[in-house]
Amino acid sequence: MDPHLLRTFVTVARLASFSEAARELGYTQSAVSQHIAALETDLAQPLLTRRPVAPTPAGARLLEHAGALLLRLDAARADLDR
Repeated sequence: MDPHLLRTFVTVARLASFSEAARELGYTQSAVSQHIAALETDLAQPLLTRRPVAPTPAGARLLEHAGALLLRLDAARADLDR
């Protein structure tokens, strides 16, 4: 699971908008859509409904883990940068 894709997923879910997530992350809306599609393909299940944008049951389960995963990755990166 690519952490960049996971971060995009968390942002889309938090903002409930692909376009708002794109603005916040500095990506195009198309890139955000491609990130979500790639993550859904990797995990072999839909993670977000599109209209309205909301987590599916699988997406909600992933969100339960995503914050901790991203924090651990950031901590590891910071530790290596010391």
